Amino acid sequence: MEILEAAESRPLEALRRAAPAALAIIPVSMLFGVLAGRSDWTPVEVALIGLLGFTGSGQFAVLPLADSGAGLLTMLLLTASINSRYLPIAYVSASRLPRRPAPRALLAHMLGDEAYATETDGDTWESLAIIRGSLFITWVVAGVVGALLGGMIPANWLAADLNLGFPASVVLMYLSVSQLRARLPRFGAANARLLLTALLCSVVAVLLIMLLGPVYFWIPSVLIATFMLSRVWT
Repeated sequence: MEILEAAESRPLEALRRAAPAALAIIPVSMLFGVLAGRSDWTPVEVALIGLLGFTGSGQFAVLPLADSGAGLLTMLLLTASINSRYLPIAYVSASRLPRRPAPRALLAHMLGDEAYATETDGDTWESLAIIRGSLFITWVVAGVVGALLGGMIPANWLAADLNLGFPASVVLMYLSVSQLRARLPRFGAANARLLLTALLCSVVAVLLIMLLGPVYFWIPSVLIATFMLSRVWT
């Protein structure tokens, strides 16, 4: 009976953990939908880029490129470079995914910063599906709602210094701190090496910013961090 109750409570517990992050990304996705709607994007187009792209920063970066008439290849390269930050977290979370190709690919596609910060090492792939799926659906639906509301919101409400991404940043920081607190009791020699490697990756990223600038440092920084962390993780 206790085993059955624990199994039944698992989905609710996963939803409870995902709820704060889901609420936080609503204003961010709605802002993208509003801006896209003002750029004559249809709600269907907003839904498609959310379903196929699912990258907050990438979608915001693509929006002005699309308005300026940039080519599809340019937009794909930009989105791929921004999304390269997911390489390290996809690598370390791959062991939690199901083995069947279709659900494995779907869950990998739905990986995001908030989802990764919400997940724990002990989560089953069913819990991952609930966490990632709820955040994914929230992002897409909120973007479509923003596109529908875009024409009804007065232009002076969207000031240049309005930062609707702030709630998501605060929640993501809270989740990251919670992850660290949960792992500190199990902190050992292997974790110490991983932490030192992460600090070294940060130093490398700063050096690359100084050498290559704040735009071109991104891809080499992610590739170097992925290589260094994978060596320590294995």
